[in-house]
Amino acid sequence: MTEHSPREIRRAIGFALASIFFFTAMTAIVKWISGFGYSAVQVAFFRAVFALLASVPILLVQVGSSGFTTTRPWGFLARGLIAVFGSTLSFYGMAHLPLADAVTIAFTIPLWVTSLSVPILGERVGWSRWAAVLAGFAAILIIVPPSGDAPIIPALASLAGNGLTGLAVVLLRRLNATERPQTIVFYYMLALTLGTSVLVPFDWRTPASLHDFLGLAAVGIAAVCAHTMLTYAYRYAPAAVVAPFDYTGILWAVVIGYVVWGEQPTPNLYLGAVILIGCGLYILLTEGRDRPRATPSN
Repeated sequence: MTEHSPREIRRAIGFALASIFFFTAMTAIVKWISGFGYSAVQVAFFRAVFALLASVPILLVQVGSSGFTTTRPWGFLARGLIAVFGSTLSFYGMAHLPLADAVTIAFTIPLWVTSLSVPILGERVGWSRWAAVLAGFAAILIIVPPSGDAPIIPALASLAGNGLTGLAVVLLRRLNATERPQTIVFYYMLALTLGTSVLVPFDWRTPASLHDFLGLAAVGIAAVCAHTMLTYAYRYAPAAVVAPFDYTGILWAVVIGYVVWGEQPTPNLYLGAVILIGCGLYILLTEGRDRPRATPSN
């Protein structure tokens, strides 16, 4: 049985908050660059390539060449294949939905993670956290779609993509038991690069300018920052503790969506945001007396 100290939990929460900021920034960049005519597959490919390039020096500086060694190649392969389809579907949704809609639908990821962490990871989730998760789900029903006019196909694609992402997050917890965070990020991006490289020739558009090229590169840089932070977060705490803090992304989404695209939040969005943020704060305040424990998963 793995125990996590209060200090580790606080550290995990900090990494989780930083991670969701970078994920929200990545979503905004995907929405922006897709407006220039680049497909979801191509954006996913560039994201993977530049994130892979950024992950190599991080691994070499922090770990050294031994960081390329892994005892779980099949685990990385399975997670990578899931992520290829999850990322492509999610990016399609990001490109065609208002930013707040896309980020809000991504809030289903913690629900998937919490649910799957029980049968797959053997984690026990306290009743109060289950209540917080259910309250978060109720808030999603209030919010989705925040603008009231989200296209159904992109919304469904985003929902399916985030479901696959939730499964990838659960598999991350297994890999964290034996692998270094830097190694996990590197092989995740390598699998994404190889997987999307097979699909991208069917929907390719050569970047029209340096401006577009840098935009595509920025998706990858934001992604590697987000995934690195997320990997550390799941190293220091169980999935059921870390996942609810994804909800803070709605604050960034509302601000960025309004400033960049003039998207106006609705009363439903405000109501749902209050509930979701309250759930996250409740998880933090009750951590010391109602924290789930993880049972051995290997």
